[in-house]
Amino acid sequence: MNLLSILGKVGTSILADVIPGGNAILKVINEFLPDDSKLGDKATGAEIQDAVSSLPAEVQAQVLTKKFDVEITAIKEHTNVIQALGDVDKTGNSTRPAIAMMMARIVAFSVVVLISFLAVAMFNKDVDTIKAIGDNWPLVIAILGTPTALLRAYFGMRTKEKQQKYQAVSNTAPESFFSGLINLVGKRK
Repeated sequence: MNLLSILGKVGTSILADVIPGGNAILKVINEFLPDDSKLGDKATGAEIQDAVSSLPAEVQAQVLTKKFDVEITAIKEHTNVIQALGDVDKTGNSTRPAIAMMMARIVAFSVVVLISFLAVAMFNKDVDTIKAIGDNWPLVIAILGTPTALLRAYFGMRTKEKQQKYQAVSNTAPESFFSGLINLVGKRK
């Protein structure tokens, strides 16, 4: 990937935070810059573009078209992130998964019992039982709602934990579809 493509991806963010191996790219760029305008480790894409635009035209073209192995570095970094997340998961956290399994069993058992009662009532054409179950929908929701809410909270928290682990390992915030869409719309204004 050439520097121009990399700078388009980075925008006004700090290069080293967005692109794996960003410090190596900065070292190469600094080789072309005069001593008084060398870039620091926290240089943003805009600062790099300003520094490169101050160079003579032929040097600018040479720097902007220089190829960097960003894809290979990104793959290696992603592999390191996945391995770190796997290592953390190996620690044997078992209390919450056990509670989640228990709640899943309760929900499954409750649904099977409810469906069984309805099936038997329908088979026997017992309208009173079907009506009684239908009239007690708040009780059914209460029976199924609590374990279902616990399951939903468990899986929601696990997702947040994974995002926090990813952010800690990669030093970049994971971006959801909606936040990416909002950022895209915000940039167009």
